[in-house]
Amino acid sequence: MSRNMEADVVIVGAGLSGMIAARTVLAAGLTPLVLEADTRVGGRILTEEVAPGLPVEIGAQWIGDTHERMFALAAELDVETFPQYEEGETSYELVGSGVLRENDFHTRYADELASLERVFRELDQLAAEVPVDAPWLAPRADAWDAITAGAWYDAQGLSVVARTLLEICTVGILAVPTVEVSFLHLLFTIQTCGVTSELFAESEGGAQTTRFVGGTSEIPRRLAALITDHIVLEAPVQLIEHSADSVTVHCRGGITARGRRVIVAVSPTLAGRIMYDPPLSGVRDQLTQRMPNGSSMKAFFVYDEPFWRADGLNGQLISDIGPARMSNDTCIPGDDHGVLLLFLEGQQARTFGRMPTGERRSALTAELVRHYGDKAAHPEFYVDGEWSDRQWTRGCYNANLGPLVWTTYGAALSAPIGAIHWASTDTATYWSAYMEGAVEAGERAARAVIAELTR
Repeated sequence: MSRNMEADVVIVGAGLSGMIAARTVLAAGLTPLVLEADTRVGGRILTEEVAPGLPVEIGAQWIGDTHERMFALAAELDVETFPQYEEGETSYELVGSGVLRENDFHTRYADELASLERVFRELDQLAAEVPVDAPWLAPRADAWDAITAGAWYDAQGLSVVARTLLEICTVGILAVPTVEVSFLHLLFTIQTCGVTSELFAESEGGAQTTRFVGGTSEIPRRLAALITDHIVLEAPVQLIEHSADSVTVHCRGGITARGRRVIVAVSPTLAGRIMYDPPLSGVRDQLTQRMPNGSSMKAFFVYDEPFWRADGLNGQLISDIGPARMSNDTCIPGDDHGVLLLFLEGQQARTFGRMPTGERRSALTAELVRHYGDKAAHPEFYVDGEWSDRQWTRGCYNANLGPLVWTTYGAALSAPIGAIHWASTDTATYWSAYMEGAVEAGERAARAVIAELTR
């Protein structure tokens, strides 16, 4: 059955950027309409319960100490927060070292870690030259965009241990191998997040210090409740007809929405799969062809207690054997269960994400047993989630730009095209690829549209 709808601003996507944009538009006295392809809101935020009252985050999970917009949003929506558990030592397993506790690892590889700190400081200095709103204008943009982050890392004279640790940390953020990302894009990512200590650290000042009571999905769920009359689910957008001052958005299932502006609030790669009439410029299309989403999945092991804490461990591991490269203690305060989260990112997600669940679980269990002993072999629950197979996401955490993309096509990333505006965390200039960036991008696009429609 066909449905014809009208609004001042049509918004494609009910992720965090889309709903923030809708709420901002509504507060300005204009009418938004959010069209969401999925059966739920939240986009790359997804919380599931493995047991009553025990949520796990298949999608976005943390905010950091400098994520002011997200802290303000949580307070406004009355979503409480709690700190990430950090007490104890991390367990390392790198380049044939065997499993070492943090203090032993730092003692054995003190020189290698010192050289890594030197690289971090140099990255900070170089990133400071990158304008976050126009990375292609950096003084050395052409040279930096012509090489991969991996090639620059290889040229730093690091030991095998330091180079391996640097790769693991970087893939943990970008969710692709460093040979797939331009060095300019890495510097842009660092600059949008402040400095390397904020980007890579999980402790105070880092990007993963705080979680949400009830699960991250409480944020989009409560946000959607404020604009529920303006959201339509199961409405995949197929075609956007546009002129200088109007749009007609066609969805599968016969829904047609007319408006004066449209905000496309999905990742660039998904935005590129929508048809546009008239067609967008070749530059814009070439850009979206070159912005693939990352590859990531998470696996959760739930135990009757967090037994690793009694051994003085914090639930974090770093390994080049895998399958997971990193892990976290993601227990819920007030709940007795012990929860370990294992990350599979980049090539690990691509390889193990294609395995049957039983084989993947067995391989991950063996890894946990190496680090935490035989108790790790007997979880009460296991759940995992991979993102590239999800029809309306096609990868996480974010889009990454390979060599020569920023300098050749970057100016088209967030620039409006007539009545079309763009918003997703991938377009943010502050904490791009994080929830904080999603809020900033949604606010930016909404403000631009409001200015155009109310002047």
